[in-house]
Amino acid sequence: MTLTIVAGHDDIADIPTPAERITLLGRAAEWGQLQSALTDGRLHHAWLFQGPEGIGKATTAYAFARRLIGGEGVLVDQAHGEPSFHEDHPVLRQMAQGSHPNFLHIRRPPMDRGEGFRTQITVDEVRRLNHFFRSTAADNWRVALIDPADDMNRNAANALLKILEEPPERSIFLIVNHMPGRLLPTIRSRARTLRFSPLSAEAVARGLAASFPEQDASSITAAAKLSGGSLRSAYHQIVSGGLEIMQEVDKVYGAGRTDWRHVHALADSLSQKGREEAWGLVRDGLFDRLAQDARRAVTTGDQRLGAALAEFWRSETGRWQDAAAFNLDRKQTLITFASGLAAVREKNR
Repeated sequence: MTLTIVAGHDDIADIPTPAERITLLGRAAEWGQLQSALTDGRLHHAWLFQGPEGIGKATTAYAFARRLIGGEGVLVDQAHGEPSFHEDHPVLRQMAQGSHPNFLHIRRPPMDRGEGFRTQITVDEVRRLNHFFRSTAADNWRVALIDPADDMNRNAANALLKILEEPPERSIFLIVNHMPGRLLPTIRSRARTLRFSPLSAEAVARGLAASFPEQDASSITAAAKLSGGSLRSAYHQIVSGGLEIMQEVDKVYGAGRTDWRHVHALADSLSQKGREEAWGLVRDGLFDRLAQDARRAVTTGDQRLGAALAEFWRSETGRWQDAAAFNLDRKQTLITFASGLAAVREKNR
């Protein structure tokens, strides 16, 4: 089936988007919770899909929206307990094309002029929900996907909160959230949280093998291992030279003495035009390693180092988000990260 997909700011060329995926890879447990809530008649009006980027939250949201709007006939049992969908089903096609009257996907909009996308979800985008609910009948589920909520500016978040406080009849909000600290506590309090853990390496490898049947098994295994449980990251490993980039990340993040010459050289390279995907890979690789080190320190009894690394992760996450939102200098962003990491390690030796 060939679909005309509404483009998104984070699409990867030639890789199926969450709207196109017909199998929910590695998310049988999360799907089971949603199904149970639906069949038991306790489906909350707002669900917060929370977890790292690229692990299937938006894909799960699309799958569940199809289930609500398209009915039982959409589902097909799979060997791994994962739901699948008939690729010629009209609901799948309409939702992927952004034309189904009972489904609205709120995300960063295109720029008013020229190419590219805005750096935030604006209040005008969230206000589209008011028209959406007014113009659709409540005789079937009406599903709004906010993806990700992290991208909302303050006005947009407040506008969403107002709608969540008095939800329309027979409506459901599926809210994707990568980092809890970027979301208003009042929004979190009005939604039921469904936590997503990173995918298993086996699930990532299956996803890669399906998308890249010509790729050799050793590259698939290496990309899955380096992905941190993120299928999105694994895709970048294959299509964007990610395996080589991760070697560069290891040199920056290495636990020994910081090689400042290498840090500056990498920062200069990533500051060039057209290196957006490589920059994203470096960002994800650094933060994955930082989170792993924090967990490792806690489990080995070094609570002081674990707490310091966790706090550094939190503060740097916000700083990199701001850098992306305001298009700040990449070189300075990376150098500041490396300097801060070195200081944390030195202080907690």
